Formats: sequence, structure tokens, C-alpha cells
Amino acid sequence: MATYKVKSKIDTVIIYQDRVLVKRIIDIPLKQSGDIVISDLPGSLDDQSVRTKATGLKVGEVQVKRGYTRELRPDVQSLEKKIKGIMIEDRSLADEILVHQDKQKFLATISVSGPEVISDELFKGKISPMSWRQGLKFLGDELSKIKTRIAQIELRRIELKEKSDALKQELNDIKAHGQNRKTVVFEVELKKPGKYRIELFYIIYGASWHTYYELRADLVSAKVHFEYFGKIIQRTGEDWIKTRIALSTAQPSLGGTAPEPEPWYIDIYRPEPVKKMRAFAAKSAAAPAETETRAELRDDLEEVAPVIDTGIAITYPLPGRYTIKSGDPEKKVQICEQKFDAQYEYFIMPRFAELAYSTGRLINNTDYLFLSGEGNTYVGDDFTGKVYLETIAPDEKATISFGVDDRVKVERKTKKYHVKKAGLVKKTTKYEFVYENTVKNFHDKEIKCKIVDQIPITQSPDIRISDIKVEPAPTKKDKDRSINYWEISIRPGKEYKIKIAFNVEAPADSEIQGLF
Repeated sequence: MATYKVKSKIDTVIIYQDRVLVKRIIDIPLKQSGDIVISDLPGSLDDQSVRTKATGLKVGEVQVKRGYTRELRPDVQSLEKKIKGIMIEDRSLADEILVHQDKQKFLATISVSGPEVISDELFKGKISPMSWRQGLKFLGDELSKIKTRIAQIELRRIELKEKSDALKQELNDIKAHGQNRKTVVFEVELKKPGKYRIELFYIIYGASWHTYYELRADLVSAKVHFEYFGKIIQRTGEDWIKTRIALSTAQPSLGGTAPEPEPWYIDIYRPEPVKKMRAFAAKSAAAPAETETRAELRDDLEEVAPVIDTGIAITYPLPGRYTIKSGDPEKKVQICEQKFDAQYEYFIMPRFAELAYSTGRLINNTDYLFLSGEGNTYVGDDFTGKVYLETIAPDEKATISFGVDDRVKVERKTKKYHVKKAGLVKKTTKYEFVYENTVKNFHDKEIKCKIVDQIPITQSPDIRISDIKVEPAPTKKDKDRSINYWEISIRPGKEYKIKIAFNVEAPADSEIQGLF
């Protein structure tokens, strides 16, 4: 039986968030059946993931042979154990997020329907105003706790991913040197001599990608110029030379099998002895210089990458071919470039900041799933800041902030602040407030604004808010949260004024929290 020692080349890679699927091709003339030997493969490839495909050939069992047969080094086993532990913790955190999201949805349904029910009960005298306030406070506190916990979990998962990537890179480096290279051997049977193409697939770690955006506001044409990029990290130990690349949103690290239920054990909590914590200064590692790839790495580049929906994930096959060597700096490749119609307006909250934020509202009318990620914002060619974009699904609406516009001046003045004592038997302190908000348009065109201001809400029966006056009347109110909205237009060189007045009365010996 013949033995064919062949060389292969990488044709395509599909990059996931923590690994990459490599496709190699071999074009070979075969005269008779025999063994195919593909050598010089990376020592860190996953043996269990190796498979082959060959049209017109019957392929036998695939064997993976190591360049060195010595046992795994202890440090390799230790790293693999650490990586597995991180994956388990990450899965647990992902499950916890799902639980909190379900709880959030449940509380949200109560917050929507609750006030109507409580109002009816108040009218019938079945519930006291104090109980209503306590119930609303409980809902608000619980929702706030859930959001805080979800944010903590997401931050922890980012830390875990960074730690896992570093460990996998270290593991790859050790395996590449300690276990050297691998060889794949399999038998093929052919019916007639000819030229055949054999495809070899395997999984290897050390590559990942994440999203990045460049968002440009065109206020004249009322458009948002939307550039969607993938930033690729390549540390696999093998070079990709003029290779097709696809980016996938699938997460194979979560596994394909649903978890099995386990017994739910409880016990008495016994706190550990308090240990003195040591503080460590955080070291900030300089990020490698980013390399642009639009001109440097592409051949025959088309306009955008098509979208492939696989049912549980989205795959973006990037047009053209790319060259990315293992260990290269992070590469930025463009997935697509789109223009969206946008409705621009200024978002203004004078109580918190005397600033006007330019925002654009748009609808994702493409087939692209824009994953959450960081980006830069521009107005024209002017850089306005950094932004974190939440995931935008097809047909979903989104509002993007393009930073502060100095040509819209915002001013909040305290027109009156007076404190006086009152009451003969029950001593109280009365605070009188009058605020005036002014928004002036220094553009040469009319602008739309959404101005937001508030009246304080008491959470104590001992505090009374009275004599509320708002001029002009808001265009929209959130009565439950006592928030007022003015959606208005301001002509060039003109200004818009809002006057808000209210009194706050409390026991004379009390200190009011949150009033100032």
C-alpha cells in the first residue's frame, strides 16, 4: 500500500470568542489507495476535533500522532485545570445572570400593574399611603440591586475571559515547545486514479475576536455612518497566510449539553476568621499597537461581509483573504459599513449637568446583529468621545450619544432659596426653591431638544412637598417618578426657559437626605 506524505495549507478559519476552527486543504494526484500523512501540524490542536472530508474517496480512521511521546508536563496539567475552573465559574455566572433577568422581568410586571391596583385599594380604603410608598420603595430597591449585581457579574466575566485567554496562550506556548508538532494519518480508498482535494479540520485555541465601532453623525443629511469592525487576536502558533476568515458569534465554551439537576444542599453558615487583606497596586499593561488591515491585509475586498444565520449564532464571512501571523498585534477588520437615517435631538438634564448631549435615534434595518462593544464617536471628522454600544438586533431601535455640543448652551440658576421655621407646637423647617433652566441655540439652524427635570419625591411621612409650579407645562410626565419632559424645538439664536418651584417642609430637628 502506498504512503503519501503531503503538505497542507490553511484555507479558512472560523474564529469564535475563545477558539478557532481551522480548515486546511490538500490537492494531490492519487494513483492507488494508501495512507495520507499530513505532518507539521501545531502541537496544541485538539486531537478530538480532527476530521476530514474528501469527495470521491473513502476515508478510514484518523490518527493523530505526537512529535514527542513523553508525558504531559505538570505545568500543562495545572494550566488545563485552571482553565477548566474558570470555564465552570463563567458558566455559573452566566446562569446567575439568567436568574436575575427573570427576577427583573417579574418585578417589572409588578411595577407596571402595581400602581393601578394600589390606587384602587387606596380609593376603597383597604391600604394606607405609607404601605404604598413602602411597596414602591421596595420595588425600586430590588430592581436597583439586580442591575448592580448583573453589572458586577458582567465585569467579573470580562476579568475571567482575560485570565482564561492569558492561560490558554501560556498553555499553547508550552505545548508548542514541549510537545512539538503533530502528524495526522488516515487511509484512503479510491476507485480510479485522479487528482483529489482533501479537507482537514481541527480546533485550536489562542485566537479570539471582539466587536468595535466607529460611529459618525452627519447632522446635515440626518444620517449615521456606521462602521462595524472585528478586532482579532491571533496567538495560535501558526500563521494565516492569505486565508479566508469568518467571525462567529457562537459560544462553544458553554457546551452543547444542558446541565443535569443536582441535589440542593443547605447548611448553617459558619463565617471564616477575619483575615487581614493586603492591597495590591494594579499594573496597567500597555496594549500592543493596533494595526489597520483595510488596506494592508485584503485582496479583492468586497463592500461588506454577508450574514449567515446558523439558527443559534451569526457568522460573518469576511470578504477577500487576510494574512495574520501568530503573535501579530491586534488586527482590526471591517465587517460592514452602513448608513442609517437618524432623528437627531439634544438630551439635556440641567439638574445633573449643564450640558447638551447630541443623540441620534435609528432603526437597524439590516440583517446584521450588531453585538455589544466599544467604539468611538465622531460628528463629521471631529472626535467626540468613546461609547459602549448595547447589542442591536435587526429591526431594533437604538439611541446613540455623540457627545456634548458646546454650541447649545445650558444654564441652571437658583432664582430663590429660602429657609424659614414654622409651627407653634410641632416645629418644622420650610425650604422654598425656585430654579430656572435656560437652553440657548447658537447653531444657524433649528434644533430639537428633550429637556428633563424633576420634582423630589418624599419617602418619609414627615416630609411634605407642596406648592409645585412648572412653567411652561411639560409635554410629557412620569407621575410615578415625578419626572417632567419637554420635547421642543429652538430656532437659531433663540432660547427656551423653564421655571420650576416647590416647597419642602420637614421636622425642624431633621436633616433631609438628597435634597441638595
